[in-house]
Amino acid sequence: MKLLAWLLVLLNVGLLVYFNLDLIAPKPALADRSINPDKLKILSQAELDAMPKKVAAPVLEVAPVGVLDGATSCYKWGNFTKSNLPAAQVVLVRLGLDSTVNQEQGTNEDRRFWVYYPPLKSAALAQQKANEIEAMGVDELFIVQDSQWRNAISFGLFQEEQLASSLLKELQEKGVKGATKALRTPGKSLSSLLIKAVTAETALELQKIRPEFVGTELTPAACPA
Repeated sequence: MKLLAWLLVLLNVGLLVYFNLDLIAPKPALADRSINPDKLKILSQAELDAMPKKVAAPVLEVAPVGVLDGATSCYKWGNFTKSNLPAAQVVLVRLGLDSTVNQEQGTNEDRRFWVYYPPLKSAALAQQKANEIEAMGVDELFIVQDSQWRNAISFGLFQEEQLASSLLKELQEKGVKGATKALRTPGKSLSSLLIKAVTAETALELQKIRPEFVGTELTPAACPA
C-alpha cells in the first residue's frame, strides 16, 4: 500500500511540473524588431552617392541563329563577251546561285594585254601542261573555261603592255615554250552578271574560279530592292 501511495505522489508531482513548465523555465524573449523613429537618420545626397552601388550583370545581345553565319550579299561579275557568258552562267548554276544579265558598253579601258598558252585539245591535256609549267616554278596560272578559249592556260592580264612583256620574258627564261602575248579587246557589246544571295564561302569559290574567265572581274555590288 505504501508503494502505491508513493507512486501516486510521484505521478501528481510529474503532472504538476509538466503543466507549469513555462513558469518554471520561461522561453527567451524575442528581440524587439519594431522600428524606433528616434534612431532614424535622413541621409544627404552626398552620403547616398558614397554608398556602394550594386552592379547589374551585363546583358549579352545574342544575334539570331544564321544572321551572321548565313549573311549574304550581291556581286557583279563582268565583263563577258558573247562567247564566254554562257560558260559563266553554267558555273553559277552549279554553285546554286541566281543571277541576272546586264548589258553594258565597252570602252578603250577594257583593253587588256593577255599572256597565255594557246588552248589544248582536251581538259586532260591542259591539266598535264599546267602541271609541267608549275614544275618549272610558275605559280600563277589558270586553265581557261570559257567557250572561246577553253583549255588555254592563262598567266596574266594587264592594262599596260610593258607588264605583259615582262611576264612573257620571265616565263621564257624559266623554260616555258609556246606562251604568247596578245591584245584582248572584248568589243563594244559586253555583259555582266549580277549575282544574288552570295555567302562568304561562295564568294571565295567565285574568286578562285574568276581567273579562268579571262578579262573578268568580281566586285561587291548593291543588291536590288
